[in-house]
Order: sequence, then structure tokens, then C-alpha cells
Amino acid sequence: MSISSVLKNRRSISELEFFQNAIALRTELTKFILNDKKVPKSYRLYFALPMKSKLTALMDNITAANTIYPINDHELEQKRDYQTKAIIVCEQILQELQYMISILPINVDRLNPEVEMLLKEVAPLRAWRKCSNGLRV
Repeated sequence: MSISSVLKNRRSISELEFFQNAIALRTELTKFILNDKKVPKSYRLYFALPMKSKLTALMDNITAANTIYPINDHELEQKRDYQTKAIIVCEQILQELQYMISILPINVDRLNPEVEMLLKEVAPLRAWRKCSNGLRV
């Protein structure tokens, strides 16, 4: 059976899509916050550590959710909690970037690729969480 013969609402999101997006987002934002021209060294400790922590939390939550194969309602709830936490972290990263822009003389256009990656990450995460609505035993 090819993917095209499966109804769209019955298709699941490719696990690699949100995972690969998260890895790319983590890489690009790490490069951004460690670039002297974009984030001066005097601000790096203030912005880099919280951002690194949030990027790590994003990957940790995705990994945790992806390792749970629910066989009961409790495990399903745990999986959805991790998925929700990953989405929340994406929103927190966006807020951190907005705060960074308000403090530092950063050209907003320079952050557009990272913001686009972040927005691109949220949609598959939400779709993945939606696919986890019911227990399929």
C-alpha cells in the first residue's frame, strides 16, 4: 500500500521530520548565539545558557515521547505530556528570541531563518501529538 492510498487524516507524521527539524534548529540557534557578531560576548552568558537549556529540553522531550510506545492510558498520557512540553519549549524559545531582539541590536532579518525553522518545528509536533489522541492496542 502506497502512502498516497492512505487517507490524509489517517497518515501519521514522519517521525524523522520533527526530529530532524529539531536537530537543525538546535544547530542553527547554537551557531547564532555563539556568533560574536550577532550576540556580543558580554551578553553571551545571559542569553546562551538559557537558550542552550531550552534547546536541550526540546530534544529531551521529543526523545522521551518517542521512546514511549503506550500500552495503557497512563503511558499514553505520559507520551502526550512530553509532546506538549516540546511544543511549550518551542514557544519559550520564540519568546527568548523576541527578548533578545529587544535587548540587543540584532537585525530581525538575520533571525528570520531560525524563526522559520522554529515555526516549522511546531506544526509537525502538534500533528504528532494529535496522532497520539487514542490508544491503538
